[in-house]
Amino acid sequence: MAQLHSLGASTVLGAVLVTGVVATVAALRGGSTWIDQLRRGLTVFIGLQVATGVALFVSGARPHESLHLLYGLVAIAILPLAGAFASEAPPRPRAWVLVGACLLLLIVAWRLASTG
Repeated sequence: MAQLHSLGASTVLGAVLVTGVVATVAALRGGSTWIDQLRRGLTVFIGLQVATGVALFVSGARPHESLHLLYGLVAIAILPLAGAFASEAPPRPRAWVLVGACLLLLIVAWRLASTG
């Protein structure tokens, strides 16, 4: 299960990078109506990773630092909060909010990797 969590971390990191690049291109081109779907898809990836982490925790495996648990909660909260923040915004600013959320997720992912 720990290997699955490790593989999931790499997958989520790749998904965050791809989402950030795609959202940047969309923002530079004036925005897109599918930015919300992109955000939701990334949220699903992160949610699956959190679910794997919870399963590990319940099975008795613990992270090196308990701060890892807090960073996991922050990671799952970033995209819904970004979506709520930009819900009334036009497509272009909404795309920039997603770019910012992806940058924040990269920082949180780095902290998750260092505390896991």
